[in-house]
Amino acid sequence: MILPQTSPNEHFTYGLYRTWPEDERWELIDGQAHAMTPAPGPLHQEVVVGLLRVLDDFFRVRGCKVYVAPLDVRLPDSAGQADDDTPTVVQPDLLVVCDSRKVDALGVRGAPDLVAEVLSPSTAYRDETDKLLLYERHGVREYWIVNPRTGRVAVHALNTSGMYGKPTVYLNTETLRSVAFPELWVELSTVFGAIAY
Repeated sequence: MILPQTSPNEHFTYGLYRTWPEDERWELIDGQAHAMTPAPGPLHQEVVVGLLRVLDDFFRVRGCKVYVAPLDVRLPDSAGQADDDTPTVVQPDLLVVCDSRKVDALGVRGAPDLVAEVLSPSTAYRDETDKLLLYERHGVREYWIVNPRTGRVAVHALNTSGMYGKPTVYLNTETLRSVAFPELWVELSTVFGAIAY
């Protein structure tokens, strides 16, 4: 078993990742290992549950699946790349998959249609930088960056050039309107609940 290190010289793949202890949470971004500890706090989890309720209600009747972390999402560099050689595997807080062929016994292979990351102090920088570029590159149609401390949600949607343009930012008192799913409107007050801002 080759255990993960955080040295920039180390390069890991999903094949190695699968040999690591199950009681540790890691992500791989372009072969670099990133620890997913410590566990998120109660504020983070309250927002995840609020989003899960809304998204599950909307997508269940549309034939799409909503998943919560931890669930491995493998993002191969090419369609033919073997799972064991894939250098990127992430565990988004919430994800929506509308193509059932992407779901298998290991998790999800390929870009979800929608990803929501709820910021934690230990992962915020990576969610707002590395994962933003990663999700854009792999074709995630819409990426929500949710800040539970400020009550803001930044919605990044792929444009016709396959790029994320300037995000639309919503406050906790506003109604989020999805670009990729125009019928999806989210009253953010129901997501953020009784959190005082």
